Amino acid sequence: MRHGYASLLLAHCLRRFNGERTLAAVYHLFSGKKSAQTLQDSKWFQLEPFFGTWKDVTVAKLEAAVQELIEQQLAASGANRTYRLTEAGKRWLDTQESMLPRHLNGWRYHDIEQLFWQRLSLIGQTLSNLVYRQRFTPICRDERTLLWVKQYLLANGSRQTLAASLCEELIRLLEAVSEEEATVFTLRLTSAVRIGWTAEQIAAYLETDVLYVQFQFRNVLHYMMAEAEAGRAPTMAELMDGLVPVQLTQSAQKTYEWLQKGKTMEEIALLRRLKRSTIEDHIVEIAANVPSFSIAPFVTDEKAASIQAAARALGTRKLKHIREALGGAVSYFEIRLVLAKEVGRWMN
Repeated sequence: MRHGYASLLLAHCLRRFNGERTLAAVYHLFSGKKSAQTLQDSKWFQLEPFFGTWKDVTVAKLEAAVQELIEQQLAASGANRTYRLTEAGKRWLDTQESMLPRHLNGWRYHDIEQLFWQRLSLIGQTLSNLVYRQRFTPICRDERTLLWVKQYLLANGSRQTLAASLCEELIRLLEAVSEEEATVFTLRLTSAVRIGWTAEQIAAYLETDVLYVQFQFRNVLHYMMAEAEAGRAPTMAELMDGLVPVQLTQSAQKTYEWLQKGKTMEEIALLRRLKRSTIEDHIVEIAANVPSFSIAPFVTDEKAASIQAAARALGTRKLKHIREALGGAVSYFEIRLVLAKEVGRWMN
């Protein structure tokens, strides 16, 4: 590809942020920082699929990528270390959309994808070697995974039957993705006759970008997990046993439990020995992620309507601009809450 894959990923984020966030926001998004701001940004700017999907991203890598875009006149710098795509950049990105992973769901799976992959790869390796009656060294050394796979195999009878079911399901799932994605995923698998390749080895073989390979692999993995949750991949569903996607951070979950017991924000802050602003962050997170959660106790319908109208009229998610447009009659908390709930309604 002419431009590095990092530049493509960054360009996608720059288009969504539209000059309203800095490179730091992109960094926190990809690294999966569970701060109130990053969690909100991923929702507000429809970047949930990429949350936590590039764990080893660095600011230096993003700066190099944005410099590449600027040199090609695909992006331009703005005020306060922000960047926007140029018109040429937008047209270029339109031609590259097919390179973006369409099954990616970092928001839902970033915390559990590694355990799922460890189970899948170890079971595949184990069954392959058992069928060929060969001794082997486990590809995964994680104690939790080793114990889980051992118990799973003991509870599932015939090795040949299980191997056939796994193989059949994998083939069916891989037929639903592109040939290149299927190739990347298959090359990562370890069997009785070959050791799975690293992303670097696959990138060299396919003569492409390592980051591109990593995202292709993760795209297939998330597709399999989604099919499992939808009930269309029973073997994959068994491998996801106990791996519950987390929709709320642990601290926000505790606040939610207190809210359900009828406690006020002030009471929860006192009980948990937290600042009111932290409790506000939790409530915004809950509003964005729990469809049944009502924001009525925290903001009037009249204020909510005016905030929605101002945000749409201004075409912005900048809290300060919305508040100024409403003459300071609403708080930043109320604005964040309404925006979070509005996005949550059509994202869930």
